Amino acid sequence: MPLIQLANDEWVFPDDDAAAENEFDEILESFHAGDLVAAERLLKQFTSRNPTHIDAWQHLALVLERTERATEAFLCCREAVRLGTESFPNEFSWITSKLMWGFLENRPFLRAYHNLGLWFQRRGQIDAAIEVFVRLLSTSPQDNLGVRYLLPELWLEKGDLLSVVRHCKQCDDDVFPEITYTYPLALILLNEIEKARPMLTAAKRRLPLVAKELLKKRHSQPSTAMPGHITLGGADQAYEYWVRFGKYWHKNAPAMQLLAEKL
Repeated sequence: MPLIQLANDEWVFPDDDAAAENEFDEILESFHAGDLVAAERLLKQFTSRNPTHIDAWQHLALVLERTERATEAFLCCREAVRLGTESFPNEFSWITSKLMWGFLENRPFLRAYHNLGLWFQRRGQIDAAIEVFVRLLSTSPQDNLGVRYLLPELWLEKGDLLSVVRHCKQCDDDVFPEITYTYPLALILLNEIEKARPMLTAAKRRLPLVAKELLKKRHSQPSTAMPGHITLGGADQAYEYWVRFGKYWHKNAPAMQLLAEKL
């Protein structure tokens, strides 16, 4: 069924069949309990009877990913996204239309599309990943999935420094290091060092452990790290930033020199 248009070019997915939703909720109990064998069996049975259920395909992708069947997981994720995009009418625009997270009916597709972007990133398909995350940020600007923290890394990988600067400038009220540290880094790489200096000083004052982690000779995951959780200002956040962005700092001497300056 096509998306339902609301006011102001907002769109929402139609409700799924109530009986199917009740059955799917029971299947999720196995998934959340960690019984992946049962969850896989039940999800495959469910999708055979409900082949257009986006959330079922997305959860089947997660089960296959967690049981290390990457190709099958990717294909299931792609199927979930295909089912969602087939519902888009011609009037829907990735640039102007909105698929807001606040509508529960939109969340299965938004999660599946986000997961597809992560798959593209892992597979080295950088341009495809960027397209997904830019679309998500445009259509769901509250960004409950945090794609604003993924895009700077992808643009750095491509050497697209101007996109990093433009993006971080739009997010200049954000406090996470993917923005506050990466913004001055991009400026330094563009040889705008004096413009970057006060930004980096502010970032070091706000999140000092990130600078300390970047300047270390040896790095190890903090014992306090918990999968799926990040502590704002914590050692785990600093380590995670180094894992993803450290190489871009370390290959630029002026960036490291500026990072080492005392406050």
